[in-house]
Amino acid sequence: MTEIYIKSEHLQLAEPLMEKYFDYDSSMLSNEIDNCVERSGINYISNKYMSKGNIDGLVSIDLKKAFREHKDLFFPVTVPYKKKIHEQFRDYFSIQDDDEEEIITEDDKVLLCLTYMSYIYFKDSKGLFNNFSLIDDWDVEYQYALHGWIYPEMLSLYRMILKTKKNRGSKVTITYKQDKIDVNSYAWFLDDMEKYFKERFPDLTLEKINQLLSHNKGKAGRKFKNPIITNLVWGTYQLLYNHHSKFKDTEVRTSKEICQFIADYLGYLNISHNPALYIDREDIKDGLKDMIKRGYTPHWNLVWRNAFSDVKEKQPESPSELINQPLYRYDIFTCN
Repeated sequence: MTEIYIKSEHLQLAEPLMEKYFDYDSSMLSNEIDNCVERSGINYISNKYMSKGNIDGLVSIDLKKAFREHKDLFFPVTVPYKKKIHEQFRDYFSIQDDDEEEIITEDDKVLLCLTYMSYIYFKDSKGLFNNFSLIDDWDVEYQYALHGWIYPEMLSLYRMILKTKKNRGSKVTITYKQDKIDVNSYAWFLDDMEKYFKERFPDLTLEKINQLLSHNKGKAGRKFKNPIITNLVWGTYQLLYNHHSKFKDTEVRTSKEICQFIADYLGYLNISHNPALYIDREDIKDGLKDMIKRGYTPHWNLVWRNAFSDVKEKQPESPSELINQPLYRYDIFTCN
């Protein structure tokens, strides 16, 4: 077992890159950050970190804001890897002496990202992100239902309606579990539903809906069946190719060396050593070519956050607007 230290200042340097390339979210370290601040002894309970809630005037304390502003705060975490990453990959990362003034280079940011993501992967592999008690603790029951169940079903229906536009007058089959109903695509309620969805989801196109629903089905690429491994391969590749001094000026996008580094990183995470998940350099090369061609976007599905969490739904801006929405009156003789 190896202990690594996650420092506020270093985490803030790494977070933008982890968000961009791995779909990291700060909630992944929420418990560790909250516990760190509470144990730190700093006077974080002040007006600076307090905000008034909407229910019964309750006051909440923003522990994450306190952690960000106290850049020297840090917390240790334990991972089941035999070495630290800079020890495993000595040819790619150098560590400064304690007496030297700390200067964070681009290579150092890559090292920080890979170190922190190794802990994130460990948490995920142990099922710590599937702890449903978090739903109660973080008050995200509605978001969980909305992003996990409601949006996928709503957008599946919206996609079916959009497809009917291509073949007006044809039969449309609406299915729900074992029940089916056939309707004509000229049906008045399909037009109304299309209008409703367009108003509620103005930014969604058929292409975007297909992309979202493909994530919901767990499609993660041709070579990697596990979506988390796909994220790790993609994120590590982007870090190296765009930021590491040894790789960012190379003409070959998926060189043998960069693919071997990724394979070794997966081995460090005990992924390549798992017979069920074994991935070698050629798998990585083929997978990366496929992801680059498709314009892969990483998504790290969590109990409280997934690909559907980015869906923008237009809502009534006030209770009065909700109540005063105009009713649509139908003419039963013309069905309009």
